Amino acid sequence: MVEASRRHLTEHYASGVDLLLWETEKRLVPDLDAIKAVTDAAGAERAEGLDIGAALVLVQAARLGLDRLECELFDAAQAMGMRPEAIAAVLDLPDAAAAAKRHRRLEARRALPYGDVDTPSA
Repeated sequence: MVEASRRHLTEHYASGVDLLLWETEKRLVPDLDAIKAVTDAAGAERAEGLDIGAALVLVQAARLGLDRLECELFDAAQAMGMRPEAIAAVLDLPDAAAAAKRHRRLEARRALPYGDVDTPSA
């Protein structure tokens, strides 16, 4: 679904250099740019339901990608000896237990199937 969403939004919203890159190299518009194009079109009442749905799929893919990165940062912080209280303070969490809970949630999300968020080409 993520690849189909990327393709759909590129075909409908690519312009300028992005359109040239799509036509010549089948290079997809970056996810965040595609999402922004849909929100702009929705504000002007030009977006269709399929566009909104595709953008929502990409938002979920981006969120999963960020969660995976955050989990890697948790792991790196722990590996370098950063205390859970310090991690909690940086993340504005109430305590070390909250940081541990967040890390467990991120580890569960990291186990989900995932494709690169900004695949440069089809």
